[in-house]
Amino acid sequence: MKTVFTLIVIAFQLTTSIAQEKNIETQAVTIENFITFIVENYSLKQANSSSESQNITFVVQVPENDLFIEDKIILKQAFKLLSKRLFEDDNISIITYSGFNGVALKQVSPTDLKKVLFTINNLKSSVKKFHNDGIDLAFNYAKDSFDEKTKNTVVLIRNPNVSSSISTQTVAATNKSAKNKSGVVLITALSLLPELIAVIKN
Repeated sequence: MKTVFTLIVIAFQLTTSIAQEKNIETQAVTIENFITFIVENYSLKQANSSSESQNITFVVQVPENDLFIEDKIILKQAFKLLSKRLFEDDNISIITYSGFNGVALKQVSPTDLKKVLFTINNLKSSVKKFHNDGIDLAFNYAKDSFDEKTKNTVVLIRNPNVSSSISTQTVAATNKSAKNKSGVVLITALSLLPELIAVIKN
């Protein structure tokens, strides 16, 4: 349990550090609560609104092959809703992690629904290059596409339908990484954080 709390503290400390350096906000939500998350975090904009522009990187947890039909339906409804709450000059990106890792959709306007929905329907085939760590990829992508004129956000969409577990080897590897690469700890701890919280609650 002590190790669990240590990992959580490390994750939040390092996330805060990056947020201060690049001003990138990090949020997390489960896929079944994604529509509610959109409603609560992105209000309807008026034509002459002076609201801050958005640059959002969505990081979706996926199984090895593709999303389940129910998950696709939720994502499509959520992004349709988002398209009505953001402007054409806002940007969204979609990155996958867990089952397969890669950039499924590079920066596009949230109003480009045809492209967004096609990507959700064809997540795996939309990834041109697969990576070893989708979480690491997502934060590097967010830093590379950082725009000082917008609100930059990384939204982790956790999918309980994707089987995942915390092994002793994973925790040990995380602790070992802490001595060498703080960035690795950040990515590993963030990817484990939802599961760690679930362990504590249970």
